Amino acid sequence: MKSSLYKNLIILFLTFSVSSMMAQFSSVNNVKDFCIKSLKTNNIDDFVSTFSDPIEISLPDQENSYSKVQAGMVIRKFLNNNKVDSFTKKQSGKSTGGSEFIIGNMKSVNGQEYQIYFLFTMIDNKAFLHLIEFELL
Repeated sequence: MKSSLYKNLIILFLTFSVSSMMAQFSSVNNVKDFCIKSLKTNNIDDFVSTFSDPIEISLPDQENSYSKVQAGMVIRKFLNNNKVDSFTKKQSGKSTGGSEFIIGNMKSVNGQEYQIYFLFTMIDNKAFLHLIEFELL
């Protein structure tokens, strides 16, 4: 009787653990997809909604840690001057520490080309864009 109870408890625990991991995986993938879609469509408000608070932003002429509100202003100015013409995802995966990343190339309507590095982290079981780097190519 006791061994049956222990087996059921173990199965229940494993089921919840796997469900939790799947929800977390889905959350990160959903945020990554939403972030890229927002960038591709020049929807800056949606793009900023994926930011953590604070967020690290690196642009060709400046680099800093910003509050979400400040980051929105910085990114809005940058992307208004460099509207996205195309974005191609080159690589994605997990970095050390469990964060997930995307590396891609963006071409702006004014002809500038950037390599972009996105780093996503989990905060209170929610995925956020924690770091973004725009590097001129």
